[in-house]
Amino acid sequence: MLQVQDERLIRVAREKDKILDLFRSRGMRVTKQRKLILDIVFEQDCTSCKEIYYQASKRDKNIGIATVYRMVNALSELGVFQTNVPYRLTAYPAPKCGNGCRVILKNQCEVDFDAEEWQRVLVYALNQKGYTGEPEIDRVILK
Repeated sequence: MLQVQDERLIRVAREKDKILDLFRSRGMRVTKQRKLILDIVFEQDCTSCKEIYYQASKRDKNIGIATVYRMVNALSELGVFQTNVPYRLTAYPAPKCGNGCRVILKNQCEVDFDAEEWQRVLVYALNQKGYTGEPEIDRVILK
């Protein structure tokens, strides 16, 4: 179990570094407050700017709500963060799902999908996005 947790921490650190590199490539400064907000987005189950601001202001009393909104907007433009999402996906397969997925709703209800159900959900979502037919999905990367 410890190895899985270590691997997750390494993956998260790499993801954060990629995001910060994207900011730099777009001419954005990487400030202490932006790093703090990014840490909170990855650590917490926050789905709104107010939740993020509440967590950030506990750690840095000088952070402003406008800073949080601007950072969340930048993260949303990169496709890293979505506000007001009433669910989250687990990063690891659920015990009963094999290669499926577990969705945890904001009210803490858990919905498990086995591999076949998860495939149907993905195919439906891809069809809604304009991909037709039965796509062969190589892998799913959870953000």
